[in-house]
Amino acid sequence: MFTSALIVAAALGGADSAQWPLSVQTSGQDVLWESPGTVRPDGATYDFNVEITGISVLVSYFGIEFGPIDVSDQLPATSFGGVFDGPCPVDAGSESIVEPPPPEPLTIAFDVSLLMTEVGQAQVNMTNIELGTATTDIPIFGEVTVQLEELYMDAIVTVEVIGTPCATDLNGDGVTNVNDILDLIAAWGSTDPNADVNGDGVVGVNDILLVIEGWGPCA
Repeated sequence: MFTSALIVAAALGGADSAQWPLSVQTSGQDVLWESPGTVRPDGATYDFNVEITGISVLVSYFGIEFGPIDVSDQLPATSFGGVFDGPCPVDAGSESIVEPPPPEPLTIAFDVSLLMTEVGQAQVNMTNIELGTATTDIPIFGEVTVQLEELYMDAIVTVEVIGTPCATDLNGDGVTNVNDILDLIAAWGSTDPNADVNGDGVVGVNDILLVIEGWGPCA
């Protein structure tokens, strides 16, 4: 089950972050949302959270449609996510949302899963969407049981990238050694981001010092 991310790990340094609005409209079809941008894919951990900010529904009563009706206040505050180990791709798990819980008649149900792709793109996948019934007040008719026809959901997706798994392992073999020194020398004086260990924009002596400091197997 998703838990709220309460871990603050900024002390590790090297964090990037992004925030995107998410809007969903569905009458029961699966929804795959993909972020319009990316974050750094080589992070040590990913703080990935989705906060639902509003839910509205289009309903029908005896074939007459009403809405969209804002039902945000009728559902519990919903946010999910957590802190997950990198680098990308990252499977951030899944959760089933059912409102109200059984044995009450179903109003809204769906499964949601979170993923960071290999290039650092966030994905939110909603499947098994079910729209049931709800009791609401409709002018003229009063309080009646209506059928949900369409769901509109707004949310905010936030991702923070924390640290790198092993920034000094330039060739990605799991250990910092002479091969990484040779790769760094080959990129000497360039702006190669893979060899620019300290991120100052140029490959130089400071990067070699960091490679020496990180000598040995990656933690």
